[in-house]
Amino acid sequence: ALVLVYFFAHQFSSINIARAVALATVAIGFGGSMTYGQTLGLTQDPPLIGNFAALRWGLIGTFIKGSIWIGFFGLFFGIGLGGKKYSLFEILLILFVSIFFLYLGIYILNEPFDPINKKLPFIYFSDDWYWEPVEKLRPRREQWGGLLFALVFLFSYISIIKKDILARNMTLWGLLAGGLGFTIGQSVQAYHAWNMNEIKNGLFSSIYPFINWWNMMEITFGAVFAFIIALGLWYNRNHISSNDDYNSFQLGIKAELGLLVIHIVAL
Repeated sequence: ALVLVYFFAHQFSSINIARAVALATVAIGFGGSMTYGQTLGLTQDPPLIGNFAALRWGLIGTFIKGSIWIGFFGLFFGIGLGGKKYSLFEILLILFVSIFFLYLGIYILNEPFDPINKKLPFIYFSDDWYWEPVEKLRPRREQWGGLLFALVFLFSYISIIKKDILARNMTLWGLLAGGLGFTIGQSVQAYHAWNMNEIKNGLFSSIYPFINWWNMMEITFGAVFAFIIALGLWYNRNHISSNDDYNSFQLGIKAELGLLVIHIVAL
């Protein structure tokens, strides 16, 4: 985010650069709150190697979760770089309404969750007895449905009510960036898990002991999503605020301190 701001919003003051980057940083933490380790496990856990249905389902879940993750990033980054003004009251209002949609989405898409009695949501992307019926599993509670509902609400608000073109477009680019980035990144790690012996004894045999395949997934994910986000911002560069005084947030020091306190309490 910081690099992109320097490239595409060099006319911003230091405080406005900091705000745009801070918004993107906080937003990416929303998606990071999703559980995804077991979702990736569907594509690479030893008992599931060779199970193409589990691989396909795991990659579908990876795409959905990645899209939501970076969709938030694109939305808030677009807000930080656009010219639309958001008041403190407006920010607090959409924050609390988003929390309502978060719980509504969890209730609709991520329930029931009763692993003791083996009752899991109809759409579930973590460890499931459907894939490993005799294994002793510890399914994780998912909340991607809640985050999806919250993201749809925010997207509708900034698109219809605020008519924030940059935030709207960057949300869509973020959905694409996260979905492709996370899926391609995990495909690298899954390919290793499915072809471990060939890779170990092949071209990379000399450096194989030093390769961290989880890090390879993360690096690929980051590179792909950063490239697509950068491409999207370049394509929408004419929607970036050109007047440094006309920034997205007009808040005094007291308001900013108040938001800081709310953020710390929420953490």
